[in-house]
Amino acid sequence: MTFIESEKFYNQDKLEYQIDKNKDFLYWLKGSIKNGYRFYITLEDLQELVENIATWYEIKYPERALKELEGISFLDFDQIKDISDVMDIEQLLFRLPAKQLRVMRCEYRGIGGSMRLIYKGGRKLLTPLTYVRINKPQKKGDLNRPNILVSADPTSGNIHNNYNLEEYLGIKGPLCLDELLQIIESNYKDKVEYSELKQCVYDHDTDLELRHRILQLVALKLLYSKRTTPERGYERAKRFITEFNDEMGLTLSTNEIDEIINTDYSDNKRAKTLVNGLFKESFK
Repeated sequence: MTFIESEKFYNQDKLEYQIDKNKDFLYWLKGSIKNGYRFYITLEDLQELVENIATWYEIKYPERALKELEGISFLDFDQIKDISDVMDIEQLLFRLPAKQLRVMRCEYRGIGGSMRLIYKGGRKLLTPLTYVRINKPQKKGDLNRPNILVSADPTSGNIHNNYNLEEYLGIKGPLCLDELLQIIESNYKDKVEYSELKQCVYDHDTDLELRHRILQLVALKLLYSKRTTPERGYERAKRFITEFNDEMGLTLSTNEIDEIINTDYSDNKRAKTLVNGLFKESFK
């Protein structure tokens, strides 16, 4: 882009990556909370997450590296060690604060959790579990209301112990928490109390949407960075989206940044006015 085109490019930036000013994001979040979403992080922390990821990618793909892609060579560039392969998403996640990491992990949130000991390749490993309860109606004479305690992998939602489900409800596995919710709502809706399961699945679905929205804002932040050119900002944003989709199995889209970068920012009339203004200014 020319200087004038770049100026127009930056002037049409809606600053959507500034979360406290993003009306669409705030409207969605407010509606989700109203529907029961357990929001566990502040807007300030979310903004910091956007900044942290954007900064990571600006360091991962420095200006001189992107200039090399444009054919602008530096005599000493071969002395700079390429650390892009080392700065993968796993290394990024290691460096995020706990709540920001939680946003990125999107684990199922039950009533509690524990660690399970497993043996793999002759080694003892601890794997996390999350729990939800399903309550059966109390019968006359029962002193306690019977509970079905369901444990699941917090990352995949795959249920670990389904023998209680099979014994009390006749539900056989393997299955995940989302599938269990569908089965209960289809066949056992009036037979059990499953609010904890419903809350867990709803929170997880909303957590996934929250992460998706935050990462799309990171792409805009990279695109509109004034520490570079629009073309290099676009290159960083595109690489960021590709890497997260490939490494985390996400479905981030480049449609918005593609449309923005491919917009025609030339304005011959405006350009002529600016040039004439600069010309007159130089002869004052």
